[in-house]
Amino acid sequence: MTTNEKIKILIIDDHRLFSDGLCAMLQPEPGIEVLSRIYDSREALRAIRELEPEIVLVDFNMPYINGLELTRLLLENHPNLKILILSMYHEERYTETFRKSGIRGYLFKTVSAEDVILAIQTVHSGGFYFPNTSGKSNHADDNFLKALKLSPRELEVITLIKAGLKTKEIAEKLNLSFYTVETHRKNIKLKAGLKGENDFLRFIYEL
Repeated sequence: MTTNEKIKILIIDDHRLFSDGLCAMLQPEPGIEVLSRIYDSREALRAIRELEPEIVLVDFNMPYINGLELTRLLLENHPNLKILILSMYHEERYTETFRKSGIRGYLFKTVSAEDVILAIQTVHSGGFYFPNTSGKSNHADDNFLKALKLSPRELEVITLIKAGLKTKEIAEKLNLSFYTVETHRKNIKLKAGLKGENDFLRFIYEL
């Protein structure tokens, strides 16, 4: 491939270490050109207008505008844009949500460089790239939460939040102080890499 034939990529991910690492992984590939990395989802539309990428790799969990909302916004303005979602979630219902949003593919953040390149090539050629999550264990959520190294108390707090209890009610039920429950909430956010209350509640209720 010549430079003009390279697949033009834009990476949108607020985690700089991951984004920079992904860029470093893709740059040596002769058929791919990473045009830029965007760390703030609010800058995505401007960057796409200026750089005109063919494929955009979008992180699912971002502050300000999350991956699904950003996908809808981008496709409204650039209907021919091909979007690949990057996510840490290994659960079938997320894949179906992503499919319905109009994206062309979905990648777990734990995949190999070869898988990322294959997904880009597949999508660029007009195909779709989604993981095969059929046959996954019903305990996928449990395994996911265990991977975050949440404490038993933090898991209890998550269960009670999902049940609709407020911080004060959780404190009374677990015989803890209001401050202690708030600390558990903050620790869950930190371990899951969540930024802001909206992301936290979305994470909880989608488990």
